[in-house]
Amino acid sequence: MPRALAVLDFDGTLADSFDAFRACLDEAALVHGFRRIADEEAERVRQMSSRQLMAHLGVALWQVPTLAVDMRRRMLARIDTVRPFPGVDAALRALAAQDVSLALVTSNTRDAARQVLGDATLALFDHLHCGTAMFGKRFKLRELLWASRLPAGAAVSIGDEIRDADAARAVGIAFIGVRWGYTHPDALQPHSAAPLLDTLAALPAAVAAHTAMT
Repeated sequence: MPRALAVLDFDGTLADSFDAFRACLDEAALVHGFRRIADEEAERVRQMSSRQLMAHLGVALWQVPTLAVDMRRRMLARIDTVRPFPGVDAALRALAAQDVSLALVTSNTRDAARQVLGDATLALFDHLHCGTAMFGKRFKLRELLWASRLPAGAAVSIGDEIRDADAARAVGIAFIGVRWGYTHPDALQPHSAAPLLDTLAALPAAVAAHTAMT
């Protein structure tokens, strides 16, 4: 049995997809009738949580399921413009070498993850949960704890959004935030007990430091 579990987000954590996401959101706004993100407010919205952004753009809760399906389709159509962040494969292989089980939990599709990461890198994950509901990550984290037979203290969630931190807290597992994702570091840091990671190269040591205390 692995000694630890690392649960990773995809968009904004492993995949540099913010520009594609924003372009898809602008397209979806015309179809679903909510506001687009103006150029001058692009940095300001990165300070917002997902719920705050929805309220800012005028997205109603009842629109979320349909919008999520539409956004997955649009993101897949633009996936050839998305690249993994530097060091993704090396960081994941280093974690696996530390006897850490890897899980990917994302609202994006498996096809999108495969096209960006490649088959060899995707094969490093023991668990794949794709197409997760926008606010459904905490349920997937509970499933992963049950499937891995590991205590919550042996699991770490790595992500770039406040909702990632909220989901980890709801399940009682640690959260490690990253500086390079969708959420501005100043907004994400208050939700991460440890300093945000500057690079993916720092991830294996950060996970090892946490699991050494459990």
